[in-house]
Amino acid sequence: MEYYLQIQQHLEQLLNRTSSSSDLALLRILQLVHHQTSTLVEDLKAYELPTFVPRSPADSNINKAFNTSIPAVGHSSTISASTTALLETVLEDLFVPHTEGQRYIEKESKSLRELYAGYLAAFTRYHVSSTPPGLSELVLIYFGRNALKKQNRRC
Repeated sequence: MEYYLQIQQHLEQLLNRTSSSSDLALLRILQLVHHQTSTLVEDLKAYELPTFVPRSPADSNINKAFNTSIPAVGHSSTISASTTALLETVLEDLFVPHTEGQRYIEKESKSLRELYAGYLAAFTRYHVSSTPPGLSELVLIYFGRNALKKQNRRC
């Protein structure tokens, strides 16, 4: 559990550093940390004791002769299953504070809205500056009316 707390503290430090930057940076770090932690869990699962099922009584005797530290067959599979379950549970618990309910979706939506608004503002500035002076007001009025019509249709 000590390692779990260290990983959780490191995750919180990374997310606190990026949260001041932007929502997109926070989401990217969260995704990166989740990917790396999932990879670590999969690697740890690979080092579990394999379940040894003897095919004959002779295999069982060989197991006892060469390695007495391996538990009996029934216990080995229980240990492997419980270790796997523990790793999966810890992985899920690590990210629950950031993904529970609608938190992640809200952050993702907010980030997309900010990006879209930024690109739309740049697009509008470019087209307003590139059109003749009298025509730019007409274009903005036209786009404003169309946006209102589309909004009214949705409601």
